[in-house]
Amino acid sequence: MGGGLDGSGEFPQTDGEREEERISVRDFIMSDEKIARSHCNQCGCETKHHVVAVRKQQGSEIIEEDFVIDWSNTYSLLECCGCEEISVKRVSWFSEEPDYESVEYYPSRVSRRRPPWLEDIPDEATEELMREIYGALQGDQRRLALMGARTVIDGLLFRQVGDSGTFADRLDALEDKGFLSKINRVSLEAALNAGHAAAHRAYKPDTANLNLVMDIVENVLQAENLSEHADKLNQTTPSRGNRTK
Repeated sequence: MGGGLDGSGEFPQTDGEREEERISVRDFIMSDEKIARSHCNQCGCETKHHVVAVRKQQGSEIIEEDFVIDWSNTYSLLECCGCEEISVKRVSWFSEEPDYESVEYYPSRVSRRRPPWLEDIPDEATEELMREIYGALQGDQRRLALMGARTVIDGLLFRQVGDSGTFADRLDALEDKGFLSKINRVSLEAALNAGHAAAHRAYKPDTANLNLVMDIVENVLQAENLSEHADKLNQTTPSRGNRTK
């Protein structure tokens, strides 16, 4: 039985329509206010994130007459409550492993912030290579990042002591030059070995080891950068004999 027009000239809502609208509004508010903890690449630590939106894709595939595989991908758009960096979290589920969920982030949580002094690197090729390395980290391409780190170290050795001899010979020369301490040499050799393993033995480092290599590479590059800036500072600083009375 049809209903009549209300005072606004429209048919009044049924109880079911009002309930559906109420649920829709409530779900929107809950989604808007939901907070999740996640690592923030910009802040460099785990922070609170607004869950801006959630979308779920799911489906089934018939393998045989009586065998069906189910799957689902749930995407969450996250915004850091502090720096407002945006990231996407994907949770994948597969019926063949019902108790396991694969979690991925875009950009990858392996990635790290570029150091503020990166633009001050005097060697343009090294600066470009470092940007490519951080790009590889953003895509969780760990082997490429590690091989790039080894190339950066090789370039530093070339600039400081030339291209003659083995890596060990050039490390000796770098240490004799006073640019590298014995303690730092051990760290640098470890980074070189890791890069060699990635290039020749398909070694894939975990997050902790990759960040350790990047710490070493950034430290030696910054030391080289500061050394050049110190030389420029000495050239522009008046000597004691030039003091004005």
